[in-house]
Amino acid sequence: MFRSLFLGTVACALSAQAPAPPLTYDALLARAKADPVLLRIEADLAARHRQLAATGGFLKEGPTVLAEGGRRVGPVTTTTDKVAQVDAPLLLAPRIRGEAQRTLDANQRTALALGRAEARHRLRLAYLEAWLAQAQLRLRTGQSETMETWLRVARARVASGSDPAYQAELVRGDLVRQRTELGDALRRSAEAWAALRALADLPPEPLPLADPGPAALPDPAPLPAAFGSSLVRRALADRLATEQAGFRLQQAVQASRWSVRGSYASEGEERITRLGVAFRLPRAGELGALRREQAAGQAALRREGESADLQLASRFDTALARLRAFGEPPEPQGFDAALQAVDLRLQEGKERPSEALLLRRQLLEAQSATLQRLRDAHALIAELDLLTLGDAR
Repeated sequence: MFRSLFLGTVACALSAQAPAPPLTYDALLARAKADPVLLRIEADLAARHRQLAATGGFLKEGPTVLAEGGRRVGPVTTTTDKVAQVDAPLLLAPRIRGEAQRTLDANQRTALALGRAEARHRLRLAYLEAWLAQAQLRLRTGQSETMETWLRVARARVASGSDPAYQAELVRGDLVRQRTELGDALRRSAEAWAALRALADLPPEPLPLADPGPAALPDPAPLPAAFGSSLVRRALADRLATEQAGFRLQQAVQASRWSVRGSYASEGEERITRLGVAFRLPRAGELGALRREQAAGQAALRREGESADLQLASRFDTALARLRAFGEPPEPQGFDAALQAVDLRLQEGKERPSEALLLRRQLLEAQSATLQRLRDAHALIAELDLLTLGDAR
């Protein structure tokens, strides 16, 4: 019993001291902060709803109510006069306002759904960048330590007369280069972690990130049809429709000139009720300027819509072309065995530093390119996932 209790205590202590597992993308999703772009979308939609709520029915804006009261002092009696006035500006465009309401409701659904998808997409890319920066930093750190060992071996071989002096200088120069690259890798890792912290609740000190794993590239054949009915295209169409309907409503508000006015007054023993209409006369050139503004604004919105649709289609075509030309995604394993073999041959004297340095640099560049290629494959998958997302999540 005591032995079991002792072993359990040791196991608990070891588990408490064990390092935390690397953070996966799913773990980062659970720590995600409120996305600033999504918050801006929500604020813009709320502002549009506020502007639309200022109108309603046949009213351009809420009616203005005026109430006054005061004492009337006469030679015989003293009374209180009361006056109430109402001014209700009219907006005789119920169809335009109804269209603005319908398009705004549709835009809110798709814009928020796309905003959430884009927030996850930004977090995914930030995770991939931070993982790549950490992997490159580990690679540079290991190579800098190896170069220090090589420098001791090279100097010993020079001291024994096995190699000329320049062989040790070659290793010393490569060590300087490795330390410079290590500093750059450390800076990039810190910057990538800071960018990731802006999107997720993470400590200032970098935590290890899990490997994204093998990249399973999708089949390109069904992607064009999925893009044609995707959320990103629906959201773009809804946003353009909302902007056009909102512009037409704004122009109708500016062109509205009629208002209904009424008043009720109590003056002494008299009661006075009035009801009428008012019409604001345009200034010289105002109507022509308004027509030009309407034509130019509608033309600008149409052209901006065509440009946005073209850019979105170009973005998808580029991603699809990259997918077709990508080839086989790289395997996550590195070139550790080959690097160790070169290291062993140098220390055993089978390779001179000048030869080993060239081989090692080629292997390091290949390993760095493999890491970058793996990151690119996952980023391409993320891009295609966003562009072909079909349901509002």
